[in-house]
Amino acid sequence: MADDINDDTLDNPITPQSENHSKEISSATETDPTITNQETVNMEVHKHPHHVTHKKNWNEYLLEFLMLFLAVFLGFLAEYQLEHVIEKDREKEYMVIMLEDLKSDTSLLTYAAKYWNDINADIDSVAAAIQLPLTQTDLRKTYRHLNNALNYFSFSYNERTIAQLKNAGGFRLLRNKKVANKIIAYDQFNNDAIRNIAIQHNSFFETVIKLRNKLFVQEITNKIFSQYKYNPPPLSANSWIDSMISKNKIPVQAETQSTLMFEFKNALLSYRQDYSNMKWGYDNLLKSQRELITLISKEYHLEEK
Repeated sequence: MADDINDDTLDNPITPQSENHSKEISSATETDPTITNQETVNMEVHKHPHHVTHKKNWNEYLLEFLMLFLAVFLGFLAEYQLEHVIEKDREKEYMVIMLEDLKSDTSLLTYAAKYWNDINADIDSVAAAIQLPLTQTDLRKTYRHLNNALNYFSFSYNERTIAQLKNAGGFRLLRNKKVANKIIAYDQFNNDAIRNIAIQHNSFFETVIKLRNKLFVQEITNKIFSQYKYNPPPLSANSWIDSMISKNKIPVQAETQSTLMFEFKNALLSYRQDYSNMKWGYDNLLKSQRELITLISKEYHLEEK
């Protein structure tokens, strides 16, 4: 019987409980995949990673501030430099136009001074033709020179650029204070001295015109002007002028006419004498224009012609 037991044991060996338990777990795992996943989740949940946090010190904050400040400051410098370049270009543009204005003024003033010399020469001719008693007055000569003698030529400076500098606050663009002060002085001289001289000279002119209208026939002067403009007629036109004088008698008594002629000549000579003030103004203005042209051309490296 022992032999039977031994044979049965050998044929059917007894499996240990632990081994059987492992097999059951293995079998359960194979059949139920959620167990494996649950274990994986449990492992992940219970994992505690180590996070390292770095705390900035004051040196790093200072460095960041300095970098930000430097970026802002460099941006400001770039903008300032751009604005500076733009204003510099605008300043030069103003001076180019100012130079054109001054050259135009110089040309016009030179012509005005020359033209006034011609006017004054005709004033002298009219004054020389008027003699008292009235019978000694050469009316033909008086009429020949009267139109140009009472011509009036006024000079007015070109204030295009100066007006722009004033209205737009452009004088602040002129970094060259020597140039700016010279332009301001030029503008003031035109608006003060030159304008006042012209107003005074014009008052003398108006006095002469009022007396002329009482002594001379406008129809005669108009016909002479239509033929010769402001140029004095030649001596060959005397007979033509004589015929017009004889046809247009002035309805004034001889004594009154002599008195008026005396007043007219005095007023004419006063008008002529007052031109000395205008000449002084023109001479100084021309000097100022030339100095400004030279100064602007030199300071802004512009070609002076």
